[in-house]
Amino acid sequence: MTEQEFRELSAAHALDALTPEEELAFANALEAHPEWGAILDADREAAAGIGAGVPEVVPPAPVRAAILDAIAGLPQAAPGTPSVPPPPAAPAPPAAPAAAPAAGAPGGNAAEPGSASRRARGRAGWFALAASIVVLLGLGLSPWARESLFPQDPVATALERVEAAPDARSATGTTDTAARGTLHWSDAERRAVFVLDDLPKAASGHDYELWIVRGERPISLGVVRPDGSRAAVIAKGFHPGDTLAVTVEERGGSPTGAPTTAPILAISSA
Repeated sequence: MTEQEFRELSAAHALDALTPEEELAFANALEAHPEWGAILDADREAAAGIGAGVPEVVPPAPVRAAILDAIAGLPQAAPGTPSVPPPPAAPAPPAAPAAAPAAGAPGGNAAEPGSASRRARGRAGWFALAASIVVLLGLGLSPWARESLFPQDPVATALERVEAAPDARSATGTTDTAARGTLHWSDAERRAVFVLDDLPKAASGHDYELWIVRGERPISLGVVRPDGSRAAVIAKGFHPGDTLAVTVEERGGSPTGAPTTAPILAISSA
């Protein structure tokens, strides 16, 4: 078996699309060429990622049309050609052995000339189509269409939309420890995202708590625990002119519902 033939079988194996005979040939080839295991690992990873996290949605009309056009362009089997090989004929009763049919005769076990190569070409065509669809869905759609098909982190999506808005604004401040906070907001998007960089882990038994300060009224946005050196949250209820503040509170947040310490960072959007 050549490496190219193994690649075709490997892709089908990752999708559970091999016949028992092909599975045996595939296993024998992998045993004879253990260095081809990297090909199988890559195909398994690709197969696992094809549908991960993709909800059931009706594809946009341009995508549906492109997929149908691609399917229409695939080579079709000749009329009467079975889509899968017929099962082997049952053994004849011992008392009356049946004569072996002539090679190529109906019901015989001899493979139709070229049938294996046609199956390989058909399989390769379907895998090429699948790859084309993935590229089309991933690159050919607008950011909003991609978001509907491939959901992202909601905070990252909100930040992307705010930064892309024509009236996007931002303000930055720093703490005494050189941690940096940036408030991004947009009136058009009616949302704000607060990003904290290089914020060290809070002291034992404490958390950072975020606040919207509107006039003299503090509104808690909850505690935040930096992931590595960065933390980002959607500032729900934000109004232009509000101030975003960070305080250090007891573990779980302020027990009084109001800041108990002076802010280590305060950023005004006024």
